Order: sequence, then C-alpha cells, then structure tokens
Amino acid sequence: MTADDLKQAVGQRFSRANLLVGVVGDITEEELAPALDRIFGTLPAETALPEIPEIQPAFAGDLMVIDRTMPQSTVLFGQRGLKRDDPDYFAAAILMEIMGGGFGSRLTEEIREKRGLAYSVSAGLAPMDHSAAIVGSVGTANARVAESIALVRAEWQRMAGDGPTEAEVADAKAYLTGSYWLSLDGSGRIASMLVAIQRENLGIDYLERRAGLIEAVTLDDLKRLSASLFDPKALTFVIVGQPEGVTATKPAPGQDS
Repeated sequence: MTADDLKQAVGQRFSRANLLVGVVGDITEEELAPALDRIFGTLPAETALPEIPEIQPAFAGDLMVIDRTMPQSTVLFGQRGLKRDDPDYFAAAILMEIMGGGFGSRLTEEIREKRGLAYSVSAGLAPMDHSAAIVGSVGTANARVAESIALVRAEWQRMAGDGPTEAEVADAKAYLTGSYWLSLDGSGRIASMLVAIQRENLGIDYLERRAGLIEAVTLDDLKRLSASLFDPKALTFVIVGQPEGVTATKPAPGQDS
C-alpha cells in the first residue's frame, strides 16, 4: 500500500453526500455549521460508489478446525440472521437476548453456570447492509469443546422447537428497554447513537418509539419467528485450537484438506 493508493481510495469513497454527522457538546447550530464546512468542505459533493450485491452467507452446518497449539480453543459459530430493517428485527433481538445475551441467557446458564465449561459465551445479531448473520462465540478447554458445541446445538434446537417462555420474554424486554439508556453515558456514545439512527434510517423519533416497538412484540410473534429463524442443521462452527473429540466436516479457508 502506498500513499497514492490511500489518496485514490479517499477520492473514490469520501464525499459530503456519503457523510453522516452526530454532534454532542457545548455548541450551537450557528457555531456548528461553519465548523463542519471548514472540516469537510474540501470533500467532493458526491462520489460514484460501486454497487455491492446482496450476499447470502453459506451456512451449511459445517464444522471447521484451524490447528493451533494452545490449551484452550476459541469457537465461533453462526447462521443466517435478519437485517436491521426486517419487520421481525426486534423480535429477533429479544430471542437473541434470551439465547446468548449474557448472564441469565440460556447459553450462559447451560455452558457456564451449570457446567463451568467457559468463562463467557454469547450470541447475537450481526446485521449488515447487504447480508445478515447470527454470530456467537465460546472459549473452552480443548477437552470440553465437543461438549460445549453439543450444548449450543441443543439450545438452538430447543428454541426452534419450543420458543421462549413468558418469563424469559418479560426479562429480555425489561433489559432491552432499560439498559439502552444506561449505555448512553457519554458524549461519544450519544454521538455514535445519532449517527446510527441516520445510517439505519430509523427516524428522528426513534428514541421515543424504541421501547414501544419492543413491548409490542408478542409471545406468539416470538414462537413463530423462533421456529423459522433458529436452524440447528445450518449452524456452522469454526474452531481455533486443538479440540478433542471433534471431527471437521470440511477444511477451513486456507487450510489443507
């Protein structure tokens, strides 16, 4: 990479039309406008960004191992997900909070609390502009990798078959509506939130509507979505380490077959 390469990338990608700005602090609109002009005014008005095709991730239930000499393996797993503008996005967010949101989630209870297999395990939505996935991770001793994977698959199957309970839904809704405001604890985070609202086209009134959108999701909505979203057969695992009792179904990218 050379300086000319970077200058070319700036010329191809950066423009005022592509710019999103979030500002938080002791400044007025009258002071901000000329400051933004001064900082960004030399950017071109527009650039022709390349078309990016929609991507369907190839999650096919494979298990791949990247051999590394270490006492603990790192396991990433995933399947297809939902984009941010999907009508079921908040239903999916509730389900993923129940499944892998942290303490109290199903994966944490089964893998950490009951069996002590890992310090942390999590799973959540990974929406992107042209694709979407559910991505999770767990780190555990090489001798316990197979057991941990089996538990993840079992919880995926249980959610697909039975859906969540009323108590789980109530707890997840309370967390998602209450913790959001606690996360906006500094100017930087508030500014990032303002940019995210613009980037996702959520609307200027999103903060007023967000809790209502979450509360409006019903148990029937969640059971319907859990049956179609969670796909144990498509759940794909990539392991870095030397896991015991695990047989790869295909080589990892860049690995010999």
